[in-house]
Amino acid sequence: MKFTRLVIVLAALPLFAASPEGFAVWKSGELKGEEKLLHAKMKPGDKTVNRQLGNFGNHTATVNHRMGDGQMEVHADWNDLFFIQTGDAALLIGGTVVNGKTTAPGEIRGTGATGGEKHPIAAGDVVHIPAGVPHQFLIPAGKQVTYVAVKIPAGK
Repeated sequence: MKFTRLVIVLAALPLFAASPEGFAVWKSGELKGEEKLLHAKMKPGDKTVNRQLGNFGNHTATVNHRMGDGQMEVHADWNDLFFIQTGDAALLIGGTVVNGKTTAPGEIRGTGATGGEKHPIAAGDVVHIPAGVPHQFLIPAGKQVTYVAVKIPAGK
């Protein structure tokens, strides 16, 4: 009788032997260490390097390291969510893209922007950029920024 109760109790307990599909954890210390790992992968003349953390079907996550200005970019179908890990920079948001060219479906890149607003960012900050909003990282000489970017589909 005691054995029967034990089997019933054990059968009622949830099993935690494996994480659910798609589950991921990136520890803070590991992400901060990405600055050095990614920096070592940069080739002469590179301003940025990244590594994909995951592709989850309807969204992606990458860790990015920048040591120079990026291009002005606009994503028609994606919101950007940035988690700044190390360093500091500025984000130029809005304005009109200069020398804009379509680089992929729904993606425009340009050399800069006229107008827009600069926003300082630093380690610990979180930034959300809605789809359709021009944005560009501006990195002062001798500075860098490392951040996690999550691309989330724009709700339509």
